Amino acid sequence: MAQKIKSAACAALAVAVFCSGCGLMAPAPKPEVGPTGKPVESKPNPPLVERFSSAPVELYDLEATAGVVFEGINKEDWGQAEAGLNNLQALWQQTKTVVGEKKGVKEGDEAMDKLMKAVAGRQITASYESLNKFMGSVSDIGKSYKLSPVADVISIGNSARNVSFYVEDKNWSKAAAKTKELEGVWQQVKPAVEQVGILGEVTRTSSIIKQVKDAVNAENKGAVEEQLANLNESMGRIRDFYRGR
Repeated sequence: MAQKIKSAACAALAVAVFCSGCGLMAPAPKPEVGPTGKPVESKPNPPLVERFSSAPVELYDLEATAGVVFEGINKEDWGQAEAGLNNLQALWQQTKTVVGEKKGVKEGDEAMDKLMKAVAGRQITASYESLNKFMGSVSDIGKSYKLSPVADVISIGNSARNVSFYVEDKNWSKAAAKTKELEGVWQQVKPAVEQVGILGEVTRTSSIIKQVKDAVNAENKGAVEEQLANLNESMGRIRDFYRGR
């Protein structure tokens, strides 16, 4: 009898421990408030097949169009900037219908609104900063497409625009700092764009970025512009290679 009682007690204890363990393994309920207010509103993860699908071609096209807008801003060719911005805005509206409510869309809308106002007001620095902010939001959208390097391509684009902006202004200390950032970003994203069929252009891009650095250190504006033009070609080829893949 004593043995049966002991066995029953052990079984009850095991059940209690198991149930307790189940409770520990279950996710804690989301708190209603934190130190500074309400927690961020979480959205459900997209289906697995969506997370690993190719990025919409519109994301690559936004990067290509951003280059046109930036050139207009940087050279104070406001006619080009406005024409490019009209295309960028139309493409953005089209992109939103494709990507839905992904992270970065809301921020992209806000940056686009600031960009339009800055360009209309002929504000060079505000226009440049808003464009890069907008493209940073597009990059955030691209990060949800795990098999596509579109976010990396855009990151390089933003870094190159940073260098070009300060070189145009002959602010060499800033240009040198932004060139160092460009180098770091390239080393970080390079493995993501290395693929058979485009390896030669990736190698060429590494060489060009080194030459951009040398030209900036020499404070040679003409040489920097030449190497940035070469970078435009190489990154354009890499962008077009991955577009739609």
